[in-house]
Amino acid sequence: MRHVKILTLVLSLAAFAAPVCAQIAYQPLAPGCAWTYSDGAGHERVVAAAGPAVIQGEDVLELVWTEPDQVYHNFWSLDAEGAVRLHAAYNEDGFVASYSPPILALPAVTATQRCWSTATRIYWSLDDSEPWGTATIGYCIVGGGVTTVPAGDFATIAVEASLPPWSAVPGQAAHDALGRRHDGGARVSTPASYAAGVGLVAEDAWELTAYGGPTPTDAARWGEVKALYR
Repeated sequence: MRHVKILTLVLSLAAFAAPVCAQIAYQPLAPGCAWTYSDGAGHERVVAAAGPAVIQGEDVLELVWTEPDQVYHNFWSLDAEGAVRLHAAYNEDGFVASYSPPILALPAVTATQRCWSTATRIYWSLDDSEPWGTATIGYCIVGGGVTTVPAGDFATIAVEASLPPWSAVPGQAAHDALGRRHDGGARVSTPASYAAGVGLVAEDAWELTAYGGPTPTDAARWGEVKALYR
């Protein structure tokens, strides 16, 4: 009976435990997780999982990106297999967009899918009002291996995205699908590096310095990465 009581207590405590950030997906999504990046020049980017939301009738999680010159939000879902989808974004400077169907940002099994794209309808709102038109957003895995950043060494895949900047209002700054403002038009981006269970490790000059969750070791996922480049 004592063992049953102890087990009941453990299960009760687990129900109130902090969210586990280290889901085995290339973009873990759990409220309370956070990532910090540095560009090596004294600037910091902080990404925080703010909490659940509903976009066009679908349950999503909001990520808030705080950079030195802008703050933008995007809304994601992660299915049971690990596929990551982008549903909407807005920038605190006034830009807002949502996507139907949501954009497939990372597939569940990266070893068998090297390039993919989503033809989506864009709305200048967080619901299905103010339709603008359609766009095709594409991604390709262009590399993989160990990426060393201030936070440590990570087994990563390198993903190149086609995120053309759009302007919701003529004459205003253009933004990409994530809600990032692109002053002066499109910027040249290097492939972004993602680690299973950790998320974004490096992008352009930004390198991960701290992560709000444990870093798992997953032989199956690392096997996927190695299989791509033998």
